[in-house]
Amino acid sequence: MSGLIDIHGNPLRATVNYEGATKSPRSVNWSASSDGPNRALKTAGASLRNRARAGYRNSLLLRSAINKNTTNEVGKGFTIMSLCKDDDFSKSANDLWKIVSTELDPWGGLNFGGIVNLAVKSRRMSGECFIVRLPRPISSKLTVPVQVELYEADMCPVSFYKRLSANRVIKQGIEFSGKHKVAYWFYRVHPNDDDDKVSLNRLYRVPARDVIHHYHPNRPGQIRSEPETSAALLKDRTFSEYDDAELTRKKERSAFTGFLYREQFGEDWEFDPQTGIPLFDDSAPAETVQQVRSGTILRGVAGEKLDLFDGDDTGQGYKDFVRWQGLQISAGLDIPYPLLTGDWEGLNDRLVRAFLNEYRRGISFDQTNLSGFQVVFGIWRWVINAAITTGKLDAANYEQNPHYYLALDIRPDAFKHLHPVQDIDARNKAVSNNISNAESEAAEYGRDLDDNMRRNAKARKRWEQICKEEGIEPGNLAGLFSAQETTGAE
Repeated sequence: MSGLIDIHGNPLRATVNYEGATKSPRSVNWSASSDGPNRALKTAGASLRNRARAGYRNSLLLRSAINKNTTNEVGKGFTIMSLCKDDDFSKSANDLWKIVSTELDPWGGLNFGGIVNLAVKSRRMSGECFIVRLPRPISSKLTVPVQVELYEADMCPVSFYKRLSANRVIKQGIEFSGKHKVAYWFYRVHPNDDDDKVSLNRLYRVPARDVIHHYHPNRPGQIRSEPETSAALLKDRTFSEYDDAELTRKKERSAFTGFLYREQFGEDWEFDPQTGIPLFDDSAPAETVQQVRSGTILRGVAGEKLDLFDGDDTGQGYKDFVRWQGLQISAGLDIPYPLLTGDWEGLNDRLVRAFLNEYRRGISFDQTNLSGFQVVFGIWRWVINAAITTGKLDAANYEQNPHYYLALDIRPDAFKHLHPVQDIDARNKAVSNNISNAESEAAEYGRDLDDNMRRNAKARKRWEQICKEEGIEPGNLAGLFSAQETTGAE
């Protein structure tokens, strides 16, 4: 009993209003740390990253989840267009971007879409990655003198803490001035990917304005992040080992076909039926199996009877057990079980639509607030700033009102239709009933409505020209630019 008393002098009694907070015996081995978000990652971050990467290399399910989540988030890339109200600036910026998006990688192997894909995959696999701005000289012959380089999470040491002044401190490799991030500290080479000796003395400082920290914090105040596979790592490894052991057992057992034995002992035996030792000096021992191969019959003794083994069915309920493990792992990886495993048994189009809609809502959040805001807009801001600074773009009063020129429309690659006829019909009805508009629907497809209309107009004009050259009336043929559709359009 507690020695504390209330205001009336009565002893305070410990009460538990939540079952989840009960003590022993049910929760005697339940360990729950009260560590803050940064202390928890300080001790576990490196192990989680290493195990998540090992899982990506070796686990079929983890590799599938990371690849498919990345593919759904990035697709074939983001389409971005300036929203600046200055039409001349907007057109010039969009034209410039088409070229710059192919020159951002200093190694020349990735375009802008490839850079975004690698950043997103790194975030999902390792929890985070860093994108560093690389200013280039005018003489570099780049259209805009700026490029970007991606750093793995390991490049910024999570164990680096240092007090610089009363108001300035380095926490987990990030330098703070009060509450503001002012710089990041990176190794010059990857700490586990180079023959050179790496130490904290070989770190260098990069101002925060030159770094995009691509990560997804899960707790307020969290300055680094854990891999998205963290909750599923142990379950996946344990299940994988179990499944592999079961597969090995089946493989080894499949080599044994049956057993030869004798129901009664006879007097004509020349060797001991139990040990196989010759009973007489001139007799040969019984043959034994030295190697096991598929279809092998295990020898018993003379006068055997063949007893064939039954097939291995793994036991009753094994299929349901394996499916339940897969469902738990898919829940920990935030991906629908059918997408993760390819098992679509028992599903119809309505069920598929239901769980894909929920899944895509989560992906849309990532597209808008993580890869869209952090990566796409961050790189666009660097490019526009460099283009204006070097005179590639004209922007009056840019220093006083940069957001006027940085306004950007970010359009992810559109999800494909689950039912093309129904989906497109629903979009048309939404526009005709003023629930939506043509611009928004085009944006959902990752397209520019003005560009679509201009291309269709050019194609229609070219169609009419070809028909005239060939002496054919457009109305004589069915298709996109038939007379009936043309009349309706007008």
